[in-house]
Amino acid sequence: RVLNLSNDPSPGYNIEQMAKKGKKLTHLPYCVKGMDVSFSGLLSHIEQKCDSLLKEGYAPEDLCYSLQETVFAMLVETTERALAHCNSQEVLIVGGVGCNERLQEMMDIMCKERDAKLF
Repeated sequence: RVLNLSNDPSPGYNIEQMAKKGKKLTHLPYCVKGMDVSFSGLLSHIEQKCDSLLKEGYAPEDLCYSLQETVFAMLVETTERALAHCNSQEVLIVGGVGCNERLQEMMDIMCKERDAKLF
């Protein structure tokens, strides 16, 4: 919403395509406690800082890249923790976000490090 991205074909797909062109990573709030994540601080931060980050030389693509990397790092961390907690060796990514190539790549790296299978 903040960057006025199109909803066609889907917002997540459009963020992914812009993130592929991003080069600069900016620090965003990272909130993981155990297997719980909170995205509210992350979204509030982006809403509050978007204009100033753009004025500082960050491109919209950089903001999408930063958002995607931060959110997916949180998801991979909690998934890895869940694997250990449940003594499991299999990860299944489902839903629309499962189509994201970067998420698949990050999960694949984590799974290979743990000798787990990714589906």
